[in-house]
Amino acid sequence: LYILLTASTAWFMPDANWDMLPYLAIAEEGAYPDPQALHDYAYSTVKAGVPAGDYKTLTDDGGGFRSHMAQNAADFHSLLGMYRIKFLYAEILSSLSHVVSPVDAMRLVQVFSVLLFGAVTLAWLRAEGALAMAPVVGAILIMADFGDAARAST
Repeated sequence: LYILLTASTAWFMPDANWDMLPYLAIAEEGAYPDPQALHDYAYSTVKAGVPAGDYKTLTDDGGGFRSHMAQNAADFHSLLGMYRIKFLYAEILSSLSHVVSPVDAMRLVQVFSVLLFGAVTLAWLRAEGALAMAPVVGAILIMADFGDAARAST
């Protein structure tokens, strides 16, 4: 039950995270070879996909890192290397973006991940004859802030 609640929370109340921007950028890097065009794509896509208050939080921190990255395409592009490590995630986002909006694609991946984690965990508990421990596993996940991690759009 906790997994289902977490999955629905991840869909209906996602947590916008700055890392959305570079992940969306690497997902569509092939379509936007110019750093400025890629930067514009990532920022406009997130702006269209999240509430205005969340977008302001992601792009305006009073002259700090987020503000700088929102205004400087070259520096934003220089950070993308460390996000390429999750190449499969980027490919999944790119593929899903042809069906749904890129921000919704991120949410779909999050929801699917939560449901898959829950299914694998329950299958493991069942295989070990320990289904009665499911509430304990749920409590551990709650204490580990699994719900917050599941809501993060990255």
